[in-house]
Amino acid sequence: MKDTIRKKNGNRGELYSPVMARVLDVVEMTSDVKLIKVEKPKGFSYSPGQFLMVSVWGAGEAPISITSTEGVHEEIELCIRKVGLVTSALHNLKPGGLMGIRGPLGNRFPVEMALGKDILFVAGGIGLAPLRSLVNFVLVRKGDFGRAAMIYGSRSPSEVLFRDDLKGWAAKGMDITVTIDRKAEGWRQNVGLVTEFLGKQKIPIKEGYAFICGPHIMIKNVMRDLSLMGMPTTHIVTTLEAHMKCGVGKCGHCYMDGKYICTDGPVFEYPELKKSGAF
Repeated sequence: MKDTIRKKNGNRGELYSPVMARVLDVVEMTSDVKLIKVEKPKGFSYSPGQFLMVSVWGAGEAPISITSTEGVHEEIELCIRKVGLVTSALHNLKPGGLMGIRGPLGNRFPVEMALGKDILFVAGGIGLAPLRSLVNFVLVRKGDFGRAAMIYGSRSPSEVLFRDDLKGWAAKGMDITVTIDRKAEGWRQNVGLVTEFLGKQKIPIKEGYAFICGPHIMIKNVMRDLSLMGMPTTHIVTTLEAHMKCGVGKCGHCYMDGKYICTDGPVFEYPELKKSGAF
């Protein structure tokens, strides 16, 4: 009976019925964030910007962005903040344990629009996780794009994620600005909100492209400020988080002004979001 209700997502994975995937490694990144590396099921492929519905038996299911990059990482990597029952159960997994995954789901970053152009990445907090997939995609194809820069904001030094990646990207020529919200003892880098640094990096605003992810208010302010600084709204792209239950446009939990974030998104261009009134 189970096979009769299972629907394939092309040759990439499962839409309605989870596939069990083995945990290969668990890395503690901060006090409440872990990077979980999962064995990639046979035939599974994905693109930057897509997400999974991830489940633990007895706890439930939650949407998690894929932070790894196809062709760069052999396994699937998921950056998970502990905020509730499901994410707590995921944090309790150990290497050798199993989780259910459905997907990949959603659309991808339309990075082809930026071919030959300069790219600015703007991330806040755990919003660096889905952008990491795209950053690695772009850097592997460095010759296809112009310059790349990143502004990454965190609440405090202890919450800065992917430190080794940030150093590695800088070593590959990417202009990296890391900032925290407020002064902290021992912190010698930037202090302030990410919007304060939009005009201080090397990407020409009026000609570049921006890919954004972070808290709602940060996304809203960054998109607004980039537009006011002269970046065409069609050059501004973000990925959104939403309270998803199904991930396939059936339950309505992520409905927003005629669109389902799980199926029409989670990646949107700024003009699409301006019509919703939420941005």
